[in-house]
Amino acid sequence: MCDTTNHEAIEAEIAKGCRVLYLETPTNPTLKVMDIARLTAAAHRAGAVVVADNTFATPINQSPLALGVDLVLHSATKFLGGHADALGGVVCGSKSLIGQIYHYREITGAALDPMAAYLLLRGMKTLHLRIRQQNESALRIARFLEAQPGVSSVFYPGLESHPQHEIARRQMRGFGGVLSFMLKGGFDAVRAFLPRLRYAHLAANLGAVETIAGPPATTSHVECTPEERKAMGIPEGLIRYSVGIEETEDLIADLKQAISQGG
Repeated sequence: MCDTTNHEAIEAEIAKGCRVLYLETPTNPTLKVMDIARLTAAAHRAGAVVVADNTFATPINQSPLALGVDLVLHSATKFLGGHADALGGVVCGSKSLIGQIYHYREITGAALDPMAAYLLLRGMKTLHLRIRQQNESALRIARFLEAQPGVSSVFYPGLESHPQHEIARRQMRGFGGVLSFMLKGGFDAVRAFLPRLRYAHLAANLGAVETIAGPPATTSHVECTPEERKAMGIPEGLIRYSVGIEETEDLIADLKQAISQGG
């Protein structure tokens, strides 16, 4: 495990000996961005295979294979399916590597049921339209939140204030539908804020046509201790906000009223 934002330290660890480099960019839930081409080149110099989780970015916003990555993973449950009604995963890459994975899957028996396969294929037909709306809404919402006095931090690679914004601009075509933010007042403020949202569903999923909000401390990273979350840079008072395809102005108005009630 390495500090996601310290590329020099990651390269130093790779140089010590590495068989697999596993990347996720943007990361869940703090939307950190890694330089895919740079780290992939370092891994290949060490003879390693590079695997990238591209779930948050989607194929619409980012193409890791074109940046040299060997295997790309997606939780198809999220944006690819897009309707929160099917579970599945996707792996893409060279014929030789996919052949090995396919053979292993034949032995272990993991396979999609026909209905889940149908739902995921159906969802992918509207992927580009959904992502276009989610990209636009997420950026506008992130900028709105950044201007609110009750919000202490906003994490979204499309913001100029994001530490890796320039990397994101180089390797992404859009910045995705997920952002996260912190309210002043910590977890008590989060506990009061979330029930006031009228349009966002409170759940652990993301990437759906519906907007979904929740604190990673009790959803995606609930199995980690507070100390482990702190070490990963995940504040206890963080809210992950997965933007749906609703009217952007409605979502902003909803956030505005929920924040103002806390004042």
